[in-house]
Amino acid sequence: MSHSNQAADTAGMATSTAGAEVLLSLSDIKRDYVLGETKVQALKGVSLRIHRGEFVAIWGPSGSGKSSLMNILGLVDAPSSGEVTLEGLPVSHLSDDALADLRSRKIGFVFQSFNLIPVLSALENVMVPLQIQGVADPKARERATQALKDVGLEGQLHARPDKMSGGQRQRVAIARALVTSPSIVVADEPTANLDSENSVMVVELMRELNRTRRVTFIFTTHDPRLLELVDRKLLLKDGLLRTDESLR
Repeated sequence: MSHSNQAADTAGMATSTAGAEVLLSLSDIKRDYVLGETKVQALKGVSLRIHRGEFVAIWGPSGSGKSSLMNILGLVDAPSSGEVTLEGLPVSHLSDDALADLRSRKIGFVFQSFNLIPVLSALENVMVPLQIQGVADPKARERATQALKDVGLEGQLHARPDKMSGGQRQRVAIARALVTSPSIVVADEPTANLDSENSVMVVELMRELNRTRRVTFIFTTHDPRLLELVDRKLLLKDGLLRTDESLR
């Protein structure tokens, strides 16, 4: 099913998610940036509902507002206006500390540049979010080891990032995003620094983890081939959600 206008984003939902729990809701989100004397409208009123267990791609041309939208979906940035709700909780009134705590418990992040700490091993990198949460070292090590096994890197636990391929580094980043058992993983251009083969491999891995763990994934992409692997694709253009299409 395809929705061709903004109102349909909240009025109608894809058949594959009918009756599913709404995990993340955006209502009339606008985001403005001031550059000198110029105001740039990155988002011009985006309304969107993400359901638990979905596998969603956001695509569109450069400058369409994808990164701004992902920052708001990940609770990293606040909208200029509009309401964001995560698992039924409106977040606009939360303090910075409360938002940081909510992010650490509910949201995992995967970045196009991997953002691994170079002096740490794969295992140590994946342990970092758990250590921030105060998880005891033995338990953190156990959970990080399992997360790396889940992404097929059980043989690379003690390898440092500079000894790993781009695809392996992104799998470490995915393990790090999943190790806290988040409700949602937000991945901004996770394949931008990978070749075609590794790009497909990474998205297929995220898809498998989405199915087996029932973790919601939202990622942005410029690669039209990757859109064939998702449940739902959202076209963002000129700061507006132009189409919302369910593929399954």
